[in-house]
Amino acid sequence: MTKVISDVTPRPEPPRIRITLPAETVALLSAWGAFVRRNGVMLAAVVLLVLQLWWRAEVVSLAYFKEDDFEFAARAVDGPLSWDYLTRVHYGQFMPVGFALAWFVTRIAPYSWGLAAGSMLVLFTVSGLAVLRMLVVLFGRRRAILVPLAVYLFAPFTVPALTWWSAALNLVPLLVAIPMAITSHVLHLRDGRLLHAVAATAWLVVGLCSFLKAAALPPLLFALTLAYFSDGGGVRGVLRRHAGLWAAYAAVVVAYVAGYLVAGRDTADMSGWPTLPEGLGFIKKLLLDTFLGTTLGGPWKWFSGPDRAVASPPALLVGLAAVVALALLVVTARYRRRALRAWGLLLGYLVVADVVPTYYGRVHILGAFHGMETRYVVDAAPVLALAVGAALLPFTGEDRPYRARPPRDLVTGAGGLLLGGFLVGSLASVSVLSSYLGNDRAHAYLTTAAAALRTAPQDAVILDRRAPGDVIDAAYGEYAMTSRVLAPLATPAQRERMRHPAPSTNVLVVDDQGRLRAAEGSGERTAAPGGCYPVAGAGVEIPLQKVPQAGDVVRIGYSSAASAPAVLYLGDRRYDVTIGQGLGRILFTAPANLPKVLVSGLPMGAQICFGDVSVGEAVPAS
Repeated sequence: MTKVISDVTPRPEPPRIRITLPAETVALLSAWGAFVRRNGVMLAAVVLLVLQLWWRAEVVSLAYFKEDDFEFAARAVDGPLSWDYLTRVHYGQFMPVGFALAWFVTRIAPYSWGLAAGSMLVLFTVSGLAVLRMLVVLFGRRRAILVPLAVYLFAPFTVPALTWWSAALNLVPLLVAIPMAITSHVLHLRDGRLLHAVAATAWLVVGLCSFLKAAALPPLLFALTLAYFSDGGGVRGVLRRHAGLWAAYAAVVVAYVAGYLVAGRDTADMSGWPTLPEGLGFIKKLLLDTFLGTTLGGPWKWFSGPDRAVASPPALLVGLAAVVALALLVVTARYRRRALRAWGLLLGYLVVADVVPTYYGRVHILGAFHGMETRYVVDAAPVLALAVGAALLPFTGEDRPYRARPPRDLVTGAGGLLLGGFLVGSLASVSVLSSYLGNDRAHAYLTTAAAALRTAPQDAVILDRRAPGDVIDAAYGEYAMTSRVLAPLATPAQRERMRHPAPSTNVLVVDDQGRLRAAEGSGERTAAPGGCYPVAGAGVEIPLQKVPQAGDVVRIGYSSAASAPAVLYLGDRRYDVTIGQGLGRILFTAPANLPKVLVSGLPMGAQICFGDVSVGEAVPAS
């Protein structure tokens, strides 16, 4: 036997560094580790909530006030937080909760986009907490509930509504009420406690006071009870077993409908039926293109307008979304008992809450285009989270929830791919949306006007005129006037003078850039016969050749050898004015159908000639 001797010297082992921690530190780290293991799901949920808040804030901060926002702000400074203010029906919307929020935000910081949008972002995050609570109560504190929670928090179709303040005021409180009502309802089904029934009813009231779509909540709660909590009793059993709860819901809805009809009796009816092609086109766009496409991470493309955009997904995405949705439907039905009921709940809610009201109330105005508006399906987001959870997870205490256990590789692989694709698509879609946001024109106008009003003389007379059309459309009527748009930026005294300016020879007007400038009248001037309207005693009667409409401005040109007091009679209203020396003009907002102006109280021997008159609008002097 030959012995082999190696001449290779073995390498010495590297020195080991041993760190010894104090016993207190080890105990603390162990405690933290145990805490994380016990509360990992909730901590992960908190991380998701923080991430979505940061993500949405980055996008929403780019937007600004527009359209109805100006009306909401103007109404908020008109008076106190009264019953009449809260219960006014706004274009078919009964929304006391939203009006209350608008009142407080405007009173605290008028036209502060940070406060207005920030409050809605915080409230949306509260709705995320409500959805999390719903998922925990229904399905237990398990890791898988993070999937429907992530779908809710990062669904792209919920983002555009947050960039429009008035839409968010309408929708976001409802997003809190829906999951809270579902949670309280299910808790009552489980333990029968009156407290939970009262809470569910109260949240229904909150929802109805936010958006009329909350009227779809009782049918949703009934369908949820029948699908998963009936114990085989069928419709009659569900009705009989929870008769008191259904009666409470019905009483709330009936009272709401009665109150809505009373509050809206003086409101113009904008509803109507569309043509059949318009209606079918709307349904297709809303359910397939907008909801289904954005639910799976779309729409990728947007049809943009000023500081806003609506979904315009490519046909490829819509087709792909339909295939994925069908596959998800088949797979969940294959493994999860009663999975089809979950998807049925979602579809039923979409039809009752989103399709039917909009079909009758809006589609006849702009046709199928309304189906591209993501704000019409935002309220379905909590129901989507509920449906995803119910289609994948067993309810707490549910017997035999699965027909068969799906392979773990299938769940982790396909599920991870689907959720990852959704998140990537959502982030990409919202990134594209953000490129269309921004209203620098309105921001500059309001900023300039705020500075001008702050430095204006306390007794300045400011005539009313239409705000620029690229700030607010003239279709908003009186709320498109500077006296309304700029009211939140003015002092109470300025608001009164802007709304009811007195006749004066020293008059200002807000120009299209938001600056205060000397005012003039735009109408065609009618010269007095013989050069001056004749003086009879101490008065002059000046006929108006053009009958003024409400809001028209009358300009009376004059020349005077010296300053002199005068009294103007506009119908039965009397105003004192001071006529300055030299050439000048008197400007005032005329009552509708005013036939003439009487100037009296002139000093005896006053050398004053009223030489022309015109009826038109207030404009900046050139």
